[in-house]
Amino acid sequence: MKNYKMNEIKNMRLLGRNVAGGIASDGAVRLYWAGAALEVNVKAREVWAEISCNYDFHEIWLAIEVNGFQISRFIVPKKSEWVCLARNLNPEKENLITIIKDTQPMSGDILHELRITGIRLDDEGDFCELKPRSCKMEFIGDSITSGEGLAGKPDEMEWITQWFCGSKSYAVQLAKKMNADWTIMSQCGWGLCWGWDGDVNSSIPLHYEKVCSVLNGEQQKKMGSCDALPQNCGADYVILNLGTNDNSGFKNHDDGKGADGAAGQTVITGAKRFLGLIRKYNPGAKIIWTWGMISLDIIPALIQKGIEEYKKESGDKNVYTLELESMEVLEKSDEDKGSRGHPGPLTHKKASERIFDFISSLQNL
Repeated sequence: MKNYKMNEIKNMRLLGRNVAGGIASDGAVRLYWAGAALEVNVKAREVWAEISCNYDFHEIWLAIEVNGFQISRFIVPKKSEWVCLARNLNPEKENLITIIKDTQPMSGDILHELRITGIRLDDEGDFCELKPRSCKMEFIGDSITSGEGLAGKPDEMEWITQWFCGSKSYAVQLAKKMNADWTIMSQCGWGLCWGWDGDVNSSIPLHYEKVCSVLNGEQQKKMGSCDALPQNCGADYVILNLGTNDNSGFKNHDDGKGADGAAGQTVITGAKRFLGLIRKYNPGAKIIWTWGMISLDIIPALIQKGIEEYKKESGDKNVYTLELESMEVLEKSDEDKGSRGHPGPLTHKKASERIFDFISSLQNL
């Protein structure tokens, strides 16, 4: 077997927000957000990775894919270990090996980190060039985008990380349909302006310009979590699925005037401001704001108003809205449903298909 440090692997692809160059100062690759991934293309009989992590309470799960299909899922060991990703492969064939972080970054846990420090191949194994993808996509969301509820029975209600499958979300499914590189940032319970409980600190836009500043412990910052987001010409498509928690937390800010009051105006202004920030980092992107996988009432109209005002004031015509099919309508059987009252596999599949069709219609204009 031959061991390779991360800086010795020329043909490696990182999907997701990361530090400049992708390798932290200690030589390790870190995966931050749910759905973040590391890919290598190999001709080898077996592939291993040296992986470790740290956390206070919520363990970190990884999913392993071979050629785009999941073959395993496991809790990451805290102590550095060599983990077999795949073996007995055809060494004459190129195989794409993908390590995907299933667990979102846990804000408030100053220990949370995932480290990949090496890749091991059999003695005859070699790394091959990675085939370039067709486009780049960025996804911004909450628990739905983090893949909460995509593991476990529908009646499982504990808030634990084994029910998270960022690798199975509509976002990763859509990126694969688009043959796209992807970046995802999402936090359960967070929103555009506030979280499910009305907490204004639970706002995704506050962290947009950093790599992963929801992790702000000293070690996390030292390894780059609060570094400025590298500007690299941005994505071709930005998909927002944000507003579900603003809907839940709206009552905490409602002054009795509903959508016409201060809370409503905060959402409208927040949408305009965030679109401007997204455009700064993604000058050529088509931005699509989606909602509806969980049925909402007041927030969609406010976001749409913010979008229309933003477009009118900025002259930006490449911003769109799209309502998705809801879990309440789609899911009939336990196989369709997710745990923790969240959208299940069917709703995520339908969302990826609907967004894909919408993007296809834009491309044909």
